[in-house]
Amino acid sequence: MENRFAKVLLHLASPTVGNDVRGLVRELAALTGVVRVAPGTRVSRLLLIDYDPTVIGERTLLARARRGWTAARLVGI
Repeated sequence: MENRFAKVLLHLASPTVGNDVRGLVRELAALTGVVRVAPGTRVSRLLLIDYDPTVIGERTLLARARRGWTAARLVGI
């Protein structure tokens, strides 16, 4: 059976003091169900996230991002 992963594009805006994109990438990549997190090549505040929707949802990913990036939002699925 073929694995089907979902993709989401997350835009990070308004970071709280001390947060960086690399730290968030590591935190998101460590979540169960997340397969890959890749920052955008041209815009570092865009993250492409591949995840298993049977294990983790996009709302969970967004909620985690909003802990340090108050204006994080989904811009594509």
